[in-house]
This record gives sequence, C-alpha cells and structure tokens, in this order.
Amino acid sequence: PETGREFIQITSDTAPAVACYFEGQAFTGDEKYVVYASRKSGRWRLYRTELATGLATAISPEERGVKDDDYTMMPDGERVCYMDGWKLYATHVEDMKEEVLFDFTGLLPDLPRFTGSFTRDGRYTLAYLRGDTLTAIYRIDLDRGETLEVHRQPGGKITHPLINPMDPDLISYVPGPDTQNDMSLPMDQRARSWKIDLKDGTNKQFLTVPYGYRATHESWSQDGERFFFFRKTRPGWSPVSICSQDREGKDFKLHYESDSIRLGHGTVSRDGRWFVSDSQEPGKNELVLLNLESGKAKVLCWPNSSVTAGHDMQAHVHPSFSSGGNYIAFTSDRTGIPQVYVVPVGDITKKSAF
Repeated sequence: PETGREFIQITSDTAPAVACYFEGQAFTGDEKYVVYASRKSGRWRLYRTELATGLATAISPEERGVKDDDYTMMPDGERVCYMDGWKLYATHVEDMKEEVLFDFTGLLPDLPRFTGSFTRDGRYTLAYLRGDTLTAIYRIDLDRGETLEVHRQPGGKITHPLINPMDPDLISYVPGPDTQNDMSLPMDQRARSWKIDLKDGTNKQFLTVPYGYRATHESWSQDGERFFFFRKTRPGWSPVSICSQDREGKDFKLHYESDSIRLGHGTVSRDGRWFVSDSQEPGKNELVLLNLESGKAKVLCWPNSSVTAGHDMQAHVHPSFSSGGNYIAFTSDRTGIPQVYVVPVGDITKKSAF
C-alpha cells in the first residue's frame, strides 16, 4: 500500500524458506522459475516455483544436506548448484536431474565451503576453508577437474571470496579481523577487501575507504569492470552510499547516497544499469531500486524483516536480480517466519530511466 507496487509471496508455510544470498542467482535464465530453500519437509531442500502458475516442486534429493542460503543458479541458467559434504552438486531445475559437479574428496585438507561465485562461462568457481589452524581459498576449474590453491593463511576468518566474472585470474576476498572501525590505524591496515591477481602473482589491498567510513558487502559487475560496495559512516551508519571502483581499485564513483535509509546489501543487474539494495533498519526496512545512469532511486516495497543482530541470514532481506532484470527475489520474516518474495520490476528496468 505504501508504494502501490505488486509483490508476490512465493512461500507461506509454517517452516522457514529462504532466497539465496545476494551474491547468488535465484532465477532460471528464462525467468520461468524462482529457486529457493525451504524446511517444510523437516530439513532444508531446494524448491522451484513456476512464476506463471505458482506451482512449487521440490527439486533436490531429500537426503541431500542443503544449507539455507548457500546455493545459486549457475551461469547456464539451467542448473542450481550447492555443496553437501565433500561434493559440489548441480540439479537441472526443469527435469530435476542431479549430477556431481565436483568431488573434493582427498583434494583438500578439510571440508570446503562453497562461495556461489562463478565466471560467466561457468568454467571456474571458488571454494574455501575457514578453520582454527588453516584458512585457504581455492579456484576450481570445472572443465579440467582441477583445484588451485590461491591463498593460504594460518587460521583466521575469510568472507565474501568472489571471482571476477570475466577474468578467472582475479579473485577478491575479505580478511578478518575487520579493522575498519579503528580510525587510529594507518590506511594500509584498514582494508575491507584484498585482491589476488594470478597473472602477476600478487595478493594486495584492494578496497579501502577514507577515515570516517567503512565498506561492506561488495560484488562484481557482470562485465567484470566495476566492483560495487556500500560505504557507511562511522561512528553511526548514515549517510550511507552505494559506490564502485574499477578492477584496478581506481576510478571511485558514488552512485547514490542516503541519510535516511540504512542501505545494507545489494547487487547490480546483469546489464549494469540497475542496483537493488535492502535496508537494515530492524522491523521497518525498504527495498530500493537505483538507476545507475540517472542516480535516482525509488522504494519498491517494504520487506520489514526483523534484521536481528549478528548474521542471522534468515532475518535479512538479501535481494537479487533475475538474469533478465524483470524480477527481484528477497527474504523477509515479516510474518514471524522467513518466507520468499518476488517483486516484478520489468516495467521499470526495461525503460531508459526514471
């Protein structure tokens, strides 16, 4: 009622359902289905809902140990990819046939985590370890069935490892602990993201924002040329900006800034013209669509998710575009239980501007 726009509640069960993390892809390439995880059978399984009919179908085997938001559609737009134990699986969404995409057994010293990050040709993805004694990032060549260790450190935390969609030799990641809020540190100790460049053999500071700010929740544009992120004011939060830099860490651009909306997670559309962002005001939060060409933004709807403290993924909105830019998927626990929603936006994104 506050925006006059349609949004669709995809799930309405007494069990939680969750759309993929904002770095992933929730829709098939033809935009026929939205894919999500639900626990309505007693354990997490992947489902598809046909947008034209609302028909929901379980598509991952019942015995598979799928994690709530740790999955993504692959670049071919036909298969959804997820990790269970030592194996990376893919299920064809239309015919529901599952295959082992990669078996890590005997190749890594510990159980890998899946990043959901692929090159656009679908050949390369990433896996990583995050343990007490060893933390490492691996590039996976799915065509050759090979793993390549690209980073190793003695324990510690790594988050958001991302492969450049167009250049498999460029990999960004976020090291821990996060030191950005300590304004007494020199700038070379306050990086948000580091970048591995396999061509020149470097691993160096990539994204560092000026004193008085911190950066969060980065993502690559699909052409591999821009690295988007949120710049938040410290202390406090606002004003907060949606910004980007080029693949060399230069050519900084501020695309949109707000002192009233607590912008938090989001990503750029495949055509590079639009950006969707949630808000992190607990219980009262907007879903915002930004036109990157005009710099104008509008509120699509109010997910009003609880956004509980910490990193409870089921309480965060985490919006993502469909590949054609006609839909946005997100999660909200506005009903008390996390459910999946879709907002049609093709009437906006197919126009030149607003």
